[in-house]
Amino acid sequence: MSLLHFGRHFLLWHLGSPHNITAYSLEDNEIWHRHFLGMVFQVLEAVYIYVRFRSDTDLNLMAVPIFLTGVWMYGERIWALRSASDKQLMNSLAQREQASPEENNIIRFRLFESKINDCFERKGNVSELKLLREAYSSFLIFKPLFLGLSVELSAKFYDDMFFINSKSAEEAFKLVGTEQKYLYDLFFTKVPLYRNHQKVSSSLRALCFLSAVSSLIAFSAIVDKSVHSKVDIVITYLLLLGAISLDAYSFIMHLLSIWSMIWLPVPKNTVQKMYSKVVASRWHLVEAKMAIKSVAQHDIINYYVEANAIKLYDAVRIIDTGNHLQKDWHTKWKPVDCELKQFIYDHLKKERGKLDEKDFGPEDLKKLLNAPFFEDLEEDTTDFSLRIIRWHLATELVYYDDLNKFRRGKLGSFCQIAKSLSDYMMYLVLVRLLMLPKGYSEAINNENYRQAKNLFPEDMTTNMRKIEVRKRFTSSVLGRQSSPTKSNRFDLINGGSSFAEKLQSVVAQERWDHEEKWEMISKVWLGMMLYAASLCSWKEHAQQLRHGGELLTHVALLMAHLGLTTQIRKSKSLDYEDELNPAFPPLFR
Repeated sequence: MSLLHFGRHFLLWHLGSPHNITAYSLEDNEIWHRHFLGMVFQVLEAVYIYVRFRSDTDLNLMAVPIFLTGVWMYGERIWALRSASDKQLMNSLAQREQASPEENNIIRFRLFESKINDCFERKGNVSELKLLREAYSSFLIFKPLFLGLSVELSAKFYDDMFFINSKSAEEAFKLVGTEQKYLYDLFFTKVPLYRNHQKVSSSLRALCFLSAVSSLIAFSAIVDKSVHSKVDIVITYLLLLGAISLDAYSFIMHLLSIWSMIWLPVPKNTVQKMYSKVVASRWHLVEAKMAIKSVAQHDIINYYVEANAIKLYDAVRIIDTGNHLQKDWHTKWKPVDCELKQFIYDHLKKERGKLDEKDFGPEDLKKLLNAPFFEDLEEDTTDFSLRIIRWHLATELVYYDDLNKFRRGKLGSFCQIAKSLSDYMMYLVLVRLLMLPKGYSEAINNENYRQAKNLFPEDMTTNMRKIEVRKRFTSSVLGRQSSPTKSNRFDLINGGSSFAEKLQSVVAQERWDHEEKWEMISKVWLGMMLYAASLCSWKEHAQQLRHGGELLTHVALLMAHLGLTTQIRKSKSLDYEDELNPAFPPLFR
């Protein structure tokens, strides 16, 4: 057996992904059978090579532990994929209870804060871990939502608003950000598998690590280096050292992961005390990763101005049929400031207050989530994605018109909030369209671009600054005579300019100042975001976790915490009945 054939067994190891990542999309979890079939063929091929090219050398014995370890690593990855599939996740809900024959998709979690605290009763009392443990409890509660199921909660737990009743906006966003980390690990990594089968998994991973170390030692001490070429020897050393390094790195990352940290035991011996100190010292790094840091922004008017400045851009668009250059190159990222978080959080808590009104039922909640946001300006467009584009164009025109009239510092906080939400929703339309209702197409995008090109004044030159071009383009769009017709709802440029003129006229007609105008616009955008969050499927929210999580997902989870979703229901049973429910303990295994 040559060293290259010996190295063939390492392929199984690396196909098994020594690192924790298992899937790159949710579909990978559902087609775990295909991955299993691929493993069978890879194993058979490795066995064939081992038998076909077997020789009386020491490499035969060294290949056996590497081969067995590779099979286990590959099988572990497929096991993780299978465990994250919808069918297996539903089967794992051992405490599933049907509410009634006509409501087959409702899951009852009759939970109490005292029971959740009892779950971590014998664990280390580290104040920094409170957020992680609350997020883990919420993750278990909301997990059925991502499977298309509804959740019924105890009246007390529902009224306590799932841990965020007394939290600030920053703390609430950190909580839902941590929940998304747990959800990401559930769907895309091996970490939950290690947690649920800790003893078996730890033992087998220790054997895998020792087999690689023993193979490295045996290779260094036994194999005759003069028989093999230097290239083969170097490659073999790299494979062995790479396998050991990846396995060690994976173990350390799991040891320092939030899944391990939340089960921190009461320090009794030296090792546990040292681990507690490591957890406490590492907390500030973990906490920094939990909160959302930036939000995507796509300013359609800036895009038109920049595209107009590039002579060959029209030719590029002919080749780039999916407009990937527009979506990727012209999408910017902006830090999520505290004012935006506070604005969203305050509005959600205000909407939650409406739920506490007497006789506020599920139908009232549905009307609240589907509230019309366009009556004041007589919006006649029925498609939500097209509404977003028209309102985005109107918001951008008003923003740049105000910017031309006033200094940037005079526009106020509501203006910046409205601008951020407008650019983010436009980004969702262009790049994350599956998170929104259907109705938008690249044909509409191309038509808008063509119309915008025709609106640039003819006397513009390529030497003009972009600020001057944008100013003249904005004046050109707002200054033309236009009246949107009901027959052409795809004329978004025309409709956007009409809305912008109405928004600017509100200041004079209603005697508002500009800050009141921008406050109204920001509330409209927040209303559209809440509407989009309520319409987006939880499965699509989970799909976007692989991109780091969207602001829309943070908002959807905050709405779930506050009961602003029709998939979370309040139990009508008495509290003492919940105390007798034996289904609770398996939830926190």
